[in-house]
Amino acid sequence: MIRLDLQRRAYLYARRTKISIPDPFPFDGGDDGSVWYSNRKSIVKSFLRADNYAHEKECYQRINESGFGKKILEFNVPEFLGHSDQLRVIEMGVVFPPYLLDFGKAYLNDPEWPEHVLQEWHERMEDWWGEDVRRVRLALAALRKCGIWYYDAKPGNIMLSDWDPQIDD
Repeated sequence: MIRLDLQRRAYLYARRTKISIPDPFPFDGGDDGSVWYSNRKSIVKSFLRADNYAHEKECYQRINESGFGKKILEFNVPEFLGHSDQLRVIEMGVVFPPYLLDFGKAYLNDPEWPEHVLQEWHERMEDWWGEDVRRVRLALAALRKCGIWYYDAKPGNIMLSDWDPQIDD
């Protein structure tokens, strides 16, 4: 039932913005909501919770205001194309690796985590990215300069690969 509500709100957004969502099934989903491709090669993300929606929207606005645009250091960031507060939907551009995405669980103020929590998080990051963890940490530091504390750093949200769909057959 919840997933049907996400779909309904995504389709309402599409109708209001004169785009279409060709496939009724989301191509991705998680704790925050579900995501669909649109006919104008954008992503329509419908959020379960108002706080995740508000955080993600505010993060995109801060990134835009910071002058980073569609890149934070080497990482592509989806372009913020539109939103509906009423529907809790964000439309964004499609990105390819290397990328940084999914700001629904970001903090907009320093959460002042206990030291042991931060230590565990840093250890997980090292496990995930190994010697490339420095590149990820630099991107996270750049986000903090925008007032964004991004603690949902995981391989699904931060992709280091330079994979190009144009040449992957």
